[in-house]
Amino acid sequence: MTDPPDPAEDVDAQAISWVIRAADPDFDDWEGLERWLAASPAHVAAYHAAATAETDMVEMLAAGGREPAAAPMPRPAWHRAGWIGGALAASLLLVFGVASWHPAGAPRIFETGPGRHRAIALADGSRIALNGDTRLTMSAGDERAIQLERGEALFTVRHDAARPFSVTVAGATISDVGTVFNVVRDQGATRVSVAEGVVLWNPTREAVRLGAGQRLRAEDGSPTLELAPVDVAAVGGWARGWLSYDGTPLRTVAADVSRALGVEVTVSPMAAGRPVRGVLRLDGGANVVMPRLGTLLGVRARFDGTAWRLSSPP
Repeated sequence: MTDPPDPAEDVDAQAISWVIRAADPDFDDWEGLERWLAASPAHVAAYHAAATAETDMVEMLAAGGREPAAAPMPRPAWHRAGWIGGALAASLLLVFGVASWHPAGAPRIFETGPGRHRAIALADGSRIALNGDTRLTMSAGDERAIQLERGEALFTVRHDAARPFSVTVAGATISDVGTVFNVVRDQGATRVSVAEGVVLWNPTREAVRLGAGQRLRAEDGSPTLELAPVDVAAVGGWARGWLSYDGTPLRTVAADVSRALGVEVTVSPMAAGRPVRGVLRLDGGANVVMPRLGTLLGVRARFDGTAWRLSSPP
């Protein structure tokens, strides 16, 4: 463990010290870091600059001039208080709502590439974890108004009756009542799963109430909402390095794996609707995960040089 930042140092030096300390796997002073960030907008800006510079340097050195490889899967410790544990590295961007580096009045855009992951911490204590190939926008002046354009995000929200937290996706609104929930937007459909608390789907229209252990799927152009139970432990499993399924079509599993690992995964028409049941670990990268998936399902998993192809055995 490194020593705490010296208060006599200038803000930039303190920020660099915090970034270095937080990168240590044994770092456990997250509350101290949050207090330091909350003390001044200048601290937030300095930390953002230092963390971004550190991330860029690590990726540049690791890539050796090539495109950076996918980041390791973060394994945050989610619990009832809703905090992301110390397993998140300092290279994950922390945003505490005092965006002194961001143009005033402009929405904030957060985006990850395939296989990349990012964490956002809001000023009110809420958290957002972004899976790979995800893009969301935070409303100017209101960090509790989010639009998910594509991909997957896990939300851990502090309830505030005076300031509702909402996620807009494909014209629908998800209103939070203090909870942990996961939202996926891909393949012309939206999926919402709740691990804790309650969310409302389209409060001014259908007003469907989803509690812990419930999930919803809304397909574009269909008036029907699919409701089903879900294991609360499986919600946001991608953020802990695994995916869990209970009858999910293989085409959806392929999209989930592609997003999490940053590799293209296609499924033959004959196998696309095959139901998947079980838990798939994401450790080891695509060269380990894809054969593991093939064995789990009894399908053929083949890499053709550009993408992984899943098909029924000959």
